[in-house]
Amino acid sequence: MKKPWLEGIEVINVNTSVSAWGGWFETFVLTAIVIAASFITQQHDPFRLNGGFPWPLLAPLLAGLRYGFVYGFVSALLILAILGVAINQQWQIATGFPLPWAIGIVVVAMVAGEFRDMWGRRLHRLEGAYQYRAERLEEFTRSYQLLRLSHDRLEQTVANSGFSLREGIMNLQSTLDAIDGLSPSSLQRLIEFIAEYGALTQACIVGIAADRIDTGRILACIGGNFSINDDDSVVTHALESGELAAVNLINEYAMDQDQLLAAIPLADSTGEIHALLVVRSMPFFAFQENNLRLIAVLAAHGVDHLRFGTANSSVGRFIASFERVHQDFLRFKLDATLLRLSGAPGDIMSVYGQLPSSVRAVDLMCMAKDKENPVIWLLLPLTDTVNARAWMQRADDILARVTSDLIAIGDIDPQTIRSLEPH
Repeated sequence: MKKPWLEGIEVINVNTSVSAWGGWFETFVLTAIVIAASFITQQHDPFRLNGGFPWPLLAPLLAGLRYGFVYGFVSALLILAILGVAINQQWQIATGFPLPWAIGIVVVAMVAGEFRDMWGRRLHRLEGAYQYRAERLEEFTRSYQLLRLSHDRLEQTVANSGFSLREGIMNLQSTLDAIDGLSPSSLQRLIEFIAEYGALTQACIVGIAADRIDTGRILACIGGNFSINDDDSVVTHALESGELAAVNLINEYAMDQDQLLAAIPLADSTGEIHALLVVRSMPFFAFQENNLRLIAVLAAHGVDHLRFGTANSSVGRFIASFERVHQDFLRFKLDATLLRLSGAPGDIMSVYGQLPSSVRAVDLMCMAKDKENPVIWLLLPLTDTVNARAWMQRADDILARVTSDLIAIGDIDPQTIRSLEPH
């Protein structure tokens, strides 16, 4: 098989030996043709002994150049043998056997054959060196491809390792814990956090005015500034839908025209869009739907945290968190579960005081009023009913005194939570 880097170059494999019978057959035929042509073209002096170029010399010359010394030498002997017969039969007029002419024919055949053999040996050595280097290059290419594949997998593993959504939300809350409000400084912390988790290399948060992006108001940026076209189809689609828009999810034409990879509206749980996160570049392995969804969820939780994280009413913060979790369920099918605890007021108050030590970092609870009686609502984000029951078993010593109602996020009427009143 010819190597790709030798395209356009003729490669002679000297290890492929020429058929001996074919070489001898061609030598005899060539010699016969030359002799016949000499007799046909000049019958009274076919071997040109009396003058002119000795055309019978072509047979041993060509045979020697093509097959080597032995073939050229044999062809020359055949020429001389036929010359002897022709002189004896008087087909060739001569006073005697032309020894100088014969020696010349033999010498030319020997030189031509030796010349061919010398270059054949040199070509054979070059072919051996070439094959050795080709094998080493092929081994190197295989090793390089394996190393590059291993590096890509390792890079993807490192990029995705430890970055679960639950841990991301926990770290997001701790990162933004002391920050309040959607200011440029808080948004800068938010985009830096998202860039670390989502492997963004160049992105910015741009303000919005009159349902369009305000390209002159860049609120936060990483990876250096870049120009933004407000007519970019990714931006337009994100603002019209209010959801994540990626260039590969819109249409093929957009991939050739647009400069942005993705755009994510920064909307709180009430649906109000405050700014737009636009992504200009990110590693190829990170530009996939799961990672973009992770970025969208983290950005949404970050905006909610900056807006409602310091809400005075625990019920108000609980409702805001429920709205966010409910939207995550509707948009991204992220499971969540609600736990309603009811019972005697004294038991409820006791459980409310003990539960904080058992709830997880992303869980949220509040005490609300239900027909003048206190009830506890516990929101378990990113938890299906099976895992919620497992958590209830671990907290059974606390929950044993109250009545527990487990409700999946998709089974509850959102108005039930929205109408909660603080106790």
